[in-house]
Amino acid sequence: MEEISQLELQKMIIFSCERIDKDKEQINKINVFPVPDQDTGSNLAATLIGVKEAIINKEFTSIGELGDAAMDGALIAAQGNTGIIYTGWLAGFFSNLPREGGLNSQKLSVAFEEAYLRAKDSIQNPKRGTILDVMESFSDSFKTNKEKNIIKAFHQGLKMANLALLKTPEQMEILKTAGVVDAGGLGFLMILESYFDILRIHNLDDSLEQIIISTNESHEEMATKRFIQILSNRYEVVALLTNSFNKTEKIRSRLHHLGNCLDVIQIGNKTKIHIHTDSPYEVRDIIKELGDIESLKIQDMAKEVAGEQSIEKVSIGIVIDERAGLGQKIIQHYDINIIPFKIDWPEGETLGGCSICEKIKEAEKQGIKTKPKINPIPAEFFYESFKEQLKKFEKVLCIVSSSKLSSNYESALKAREMLPFDSKEKVFIIDSKNISAGQSLVVLKALELIKELRNIKDIVSRLEEFIPKINVYAVLEDKNWWKKQPNLNWFNTKKKFYSLAEMKDGKMTTLERIKSDHFAEILFKKIERNTKKQIGKGVKVRAVIAHGDNPEDAQELRTKLKNIIKTEVPFVTITDPVTSINACPESLIVGWVIK
Repeated sequence: MEEISQLELQKMIIFSCERIDKDKEQINKINVFPVPDQDTGSNLAATLIGVKEAIINKEFTSIGELGDAAMDGALIAAQGNTGIIYTGWLAGFFSNLPREGGLNSQKLSVAFEEAYLRAKDSIQNPKRGTILDVMESFSDSFKTNKEKNIIKAFHQGLKMANLALLKTPEQMEILKTAGVVDAGGLGFLMILESYFDILRIHNLDDSLEQIIISTNESHEEMATKRFIQILSNRYEVVALLTNSFNKTEKIRSRLHHLGNCLDVIQIGNKTKIHIHTDSPYEVRDIIKELGDIESLKIQDMAKEVAGEQSIEKVSIGIVIDERAGLGQKIIQHYDINIIPFKIDWPEGETLGGCSICEKIKEAEKQGIKTKPKINPIPAEFFYESFKEQLKKFEKVLCIVSSSKLSSNYESALKAREMLPFDSKEKVFIIDSKNISAGQSLVVLKALELIKELRNIKDIVSRLEEFIPKINVYAVLEDKNWWKKQPNLNWFNTKKKFYSLAEMKDGKMTTLERIKSDHFAEILFKKIERNTKKQIGKGVKVRAVIAHGDNPEDAQELRTKLKNIIKTEVPFVTITDPVTSINACPESLIVGWVIK
């Protein structure tokens, strides 16, 4: 066999994931370095399960496409020292393969060498007697072996890698004391063995004997000697950052003095960080400055070794009213409970259109003169929502639209009083003092704080400080002209009047009459003027855009913000029913804040 196809490589990786998941306990029981917490196999399995889920039952058109999916799956799922190191190996491997065509021994040799170097580079202080020895020996064997038959080259590489594993106790005193080989090295050797097995099976090659991994001279099952090991750093922190381009060295320089076992691997705009530390929250606050925390795990390794609950968890469910206008993906991903408005409009029930603005336009075409009526959300709706979220979460954070524009805040407070005494203290209610895109920014900030593992009182305090920093601008229909032309409305007139409005103190206030119909340009210029100084200092801007039924202007504004001000725009959404009815289909709203 002189070439591997993309499909064969995909099968090799999937089989390795299944092998490690099956044999993870065999790896766990010999885990003594760097901490005897017996989780190396579990961490490696969790990482590989992420890879498997990213590539199984999917058709890829090239090796490059397969690699992109596998690397992303590994980076998101990576846990523990070994998981991060393996992710580095995988990144080095795929990054040095041709994106198209098959793979021969020479191409694989280059990729395996770069994979080892990338894995080594991900570690703060690489040591002998670890998984790196196994990676290096396998790579060296492939490089020096001129064999074109890939199966034979793999066979020889496995032999050399197994010898390197057997020598790890000679390189690491703690392994020698415990009478074991390196657990991470064993896990990686199992991965290589699974690759080899797939190649043999799919090519019906029985000319070479199956490699039997040995972990000691007599090939007997290893039994770890019990001994006391003092933890130099008590907590393990694992974090995934986004928007962290070219920050690897900066992350290392900021964190290296806070602990040991620092591993950093960046792929694209995502970075995975692992460190053992006595200052987990200082680590959290530093990495927050260097990117957006997508996930964070803090584990007390002393409790883990003792078999106690060790992972710090924050269980907070979110409840919002419909005015927030969050994207559906965010609502589903974070299991947010959204309370909809009840629309009273019998004539509109049979009208086509997904949004209220589309239905209003259809009503205009059909000559329907009635308008939809929005009924306030009763306290009972909040009550049921609180009960539902408390079944799934320990605490509930309710973020409602401005109390000056709706009765939702009052309804939420009444609903909390309806709960049993022991449940009342678990529900926290925030007046966002915003609607639509502005309220969305409050919810996004709350999600960030939850991912940072902050307690709910700290989150509420930080949100109260954050809310006044939010800016909301909107292009809305100017209602003042109704007084002069009482027989006109936006159902039946072609003449439209618009104003630029701003959210102030929980209310929408008109700033000026608009003469131009270039709404996106008007809002962009307004934001650009207000952020010019801050952008010059390198700060970031986050914005959410909402529109009635005006996707063209919304997309134009998004493009301008992202390309010129380098703004993060998480999503563009449709305005909620209340805003849609009180504004107009052409309405365009943007909420923005300096991050």
